[in-house]
Amino acid sequence: MSDESRFATISSRGATWVLALLLLLVAASVWFAVSKPSLQAQPIAIVKSVQQAQTQEVGGDDIRLYKAIVERMRAGENYYAVAVEEQRARGFPTQPFVTVRLPTLAFVLASLGTMWGHVLEIAIALAALYVWYQKLAAYKIIQWRRWALIALLAAGLSPVVNPKIIYMHEIWAGALIALSIGLYRPKAWLPSFLIAACALALRELVLPFVLLMAAFALLQRRWIETGAWSGLILAFFGYMFLHAQGVASVVQPNEPSAPSWMLANGPAAALHFLWQSLPLSELPAILAFPMIIIGLFGWVCWRTETGLFCLLLLLGYMLAFAITGRPNNFYWGYLVSPLLMMGFIFLGPGLQDLQAALKRGNPKASE
Repeated sequence: MSDESRFATISSRGATWVLALLLLLVAASVWFAVSKPSLQAQPIAIVKSVQQAQTQEVGGDDIRLYKAIVERMRAGENYYAVAVEEQRARGFPTQPFVTVRLPTLAFVLASLGTMWGHVLEIAIALAALYVWYQKLAAYKIIQWRRWALIALLAAGLSPVVNPKIIYMHEIWAGALIALSIGLYRPKAWLPSFLIAACALALRELVLPFVLLMAAFALLQRRWIETGAWSGLILAFFGYMFLHAQGVASVVQPNEPSAPSWMLANGPAAALHFLWQSLPLSELPAILAFPMIIIGLFGWVCWRTETGLFCLLLLLGYMLAFAITGRPNNFYWGYLVSPLLMMGFIFLGPGLQDLQAALKRGNPKASE
C-alpha cells in the first residue's frame, strides 16, 4: 500500500521539473563540496574517536570534559560546581549558561555507571530498529525494503556501539528521536511522547523536534495530544530556567563567553554537519554531499505522514545548521543523522513513477 510514491499521479511536465530540480541540487552539493575547504579542514577529534575506537584512547576535549564531570559526580560532588570548574580549567567558556550541558545525562551515567549506561544506550538503539520494522510492516512496505531500512538505520545509529563516546549527548538524543518517531501512532502517542520528553531532557537542541510533533498534532486537531506537547514545551522552559539558575550560582560575571554561533555558513555547513555525523564521513565530501541530497529526496518520495514528518525534520535541522553553529559543532548532526540514509529505500518507487510519467508524455519512448 505505501510502496506507492508521492509521484504516482504526477504529470510528465511535473516529472521533468522534479528530476531537473534533483539534478540541480546534486550539482550544487558537488559545488559546495569542492568550494568550502575551510569547513572540512577543522580538527574532528570526535569522529577520529569513533573511527579509531579500537586502537586509541578517547579523543576530543568535549568527551574528556564530560567524562571528568561524571567521574567526579560519582565521587559525590555537585554537578554545577564540577561542570563549571572543569570547563574553566580546560579553557572552555562558561557563559552564556547554555555552554554548560543540561545535567540529565551526567546524572544517568553517574547513577548507572558507564557499563550499564552503555547497555541502556544500545538498548535504545535496538528498540528503535524494532519499532521501525513494525512501523513499516503496518504501512505494508514489502519485506526486503523493511530490512534495507533497518540496515540503514543501524548504520546511522552505529556510534552507540562505541563505549568511548557514551558521554556525547547528541548521540543519545538522536537515538531517542529515532525511537520516538518509530513508536508514534496517532491513537497511541503516549509512548512516543515519553521518549521525546527523555530526549528533550538530555539536550535542548531536541526542541525543534518536539515543536514539529506539536505542530502536526495541532494541524490534525488532536487536541489532547496537542495539549500534552504544549505542556512538555512549557516544562522544558521551566527546566531551562532552573538550569540557568544553577549555572549562575557558580559562574563569576567576568568569566569568558563563547563566541557567537550565528555564523550563517550556509548550505555547505548543513551538509558538512550531516556528513561528519554519518558513516559517510569515510567518503570524500564530493561523494557524500550528493548522497545526502539523494537521501533527502527519498523522504520526498514516500507518500505518508511519517515520510513528510521526517523530511521536514531533516530540512528544519539543516536550515538551523546553515544559520548557526561553528564547524567544530558538527556533532549536532547526530540529532537527526540516523534518519537520513533511511530515505534511500523509498527512492525506487519514486524514480519508477517519475520514469513512467516521462514515458506517458513521450509515447515514442514506450514503443
